[in-house]
Amino acid sequence: MTDVRVGEPLEIRAYDHATDEARRIRLAAFTELAHARPEFDDRDESGSGTVHLLGFLDGAAVATCRYYADPDHPDQPGRYVIARLAVVPGLQGRGLGTRMLAEAESRIRALGGRIAAVHAARKRFGYYERLGYEPTADMYDGGHHGWLVRNLARDLTQAPGKDTPCSDRS
Repeated sequence: MTDVRVGEPLEIRAYDHATDEARRIRLAAFTELAHARPEFDDRDESGSGTVHLLGFLDGAAVATCRYYADPDHPDQPGRYVIARLAVVPGLQGRGLGTRMLAEAESRIRALGGRIAAVHAARKRFGYYERLGYEPTADMYDGGHHGWLVRNLARDLTQAPGKDTPCSDRS
């Protein structure tokens, strides 16, 4: 399974809860690689209003993320949070996370969402910046983590190619 070719079909399914497969991917990606304890919370349960995406290659779950309307920013209608983007170790760096992020953004746009927000470790900012996200002043954990946002409405008027989230860079 570690021989993923660029553009290989990634089947993405949506769920109203974090499946066992999604939880396993998050545990593997966040604990083994980042040496951090993953945070499972109420957003992982059915009925939370959160959409969980799970990506499959050849029938095996290999990537996950979740998104939800941002309850902490009522001043920014149409703002959604994309969180817990994770790819199984061994398949990272092959564009799967980028494809999951693009799928989440596409679904958010379909819901009328205009802003995608992600929180990330400062050392991961470059990945999101290459995909069109911009850091905000909202930093925490001593500046080691913070928020980045992407204007999805602006993306619709932008010419295809430059900074589009559909590329297989990661």
